[in-house]
Amino acid sequence: MITFLKLIRWQNILIIWFSMFFMLFCVIYPVLGMGYFEAGLNITQFMMLIASTTFISIAGYLLNDLFDIKPDSINKPGKNVVGRKLRVHVVQILYWVFNISGILFGVYVAYAIGKINYSLVFVFAAGLLWFYSERYQCQPIIGNIVVAFLSALTVAIVWLFSFFALIKDPIFFTNVQQQFASLNMFVLIFSGFAFLTSFIREMVKDMQDIEGDDRFGCRTFPVVNGIKKAKWIAVTTIFASLVLSIWCQVYFVAASYQKLFYYFFIIDLLLVVAGYMILKANMKKDFKKVSGIIKLLMIMGILSMGLVYFDY
Repeated sequence: MITFLKLIRWQNILIIWFSMFFMLFCVIYPVLGMGYFEAGLNITQFMMLIASTTFISIAGYLLNDLFDIKPDSINKPGKNVVGRKLRVHVVQILYWVFNISGILFGVYVAYAIGKINYSLVFVFAAGLLWFYSERYQCQPIIGNIVVAFLSALTVAIVWLFSFFALIKDPIFFTNVQQQFASLNMFVLIFSGFAFLTSFIREMVKDMQDIEGDDRFGCRTFPVVNGIKKAKWIAVTTIFASLVLSIWCQVYFVAASYQKLFYYFFIIDLLLVVAGYMILKANMKKDFKKVSGIIKLLMIMGILSMGLVYFDY
């Protein structure tokens, strides 16, 4: 059981779950002034949406491990599961089971809200994860952007499908329509935050794994351009994130979201700490510590969604 939990990255799965739950219950419902499942996605559709996102993500992790067997023998000596504790063909079977199940759950949700063509979102995500593992993760920057985009999609997809589910109730849709501008801003803020923090974490991970990637021909940005330039890419992204965080605080003050305004000082501080640690990092263990700070930053970003509920 422990081996399986490590294989599916249970910590990342929890982050996905909390992101989606907080987006619906702490952002969408309070901003629109709705009761839980009063309109939009019903509980079955929402759980199927979570299942779809979870299963496709797990499939992506499994596929990534299959392609990374050799690099992981250097980057994670003694810790890689595939080929040691689980046979390759077993992981391949699990990949297809989770991937197909995730797409089918997504098709169900798209059909249930009357937008069957939006099932292509799940096919696209699954396909993008395959291209990432097979090609993009070993290309400078592109792989980092792909992971960051999919992280942002995990947040935004809840509002995307909730929106089209609301359309099925024209009267209710009209009543809450005036709140869409505020809600769209929150979705933009939180999905943008997910994109930027994921991009930074992936860049740090590439610096941490440079030895194994270089040995087995994975041409990530640090391998091609060196650690120094990779650091400046990460720090520049952190600086941009800090500027955007301060802009968000200005917006929060103007819109009277006082709790979010003060809370984002924690985000600011963590960004400054992460940037400083990246500049000072030299060894693999240093980058591992930075990765932990970025993961904490992600968690704090998710928790900030909860304050939207208390500000309404």
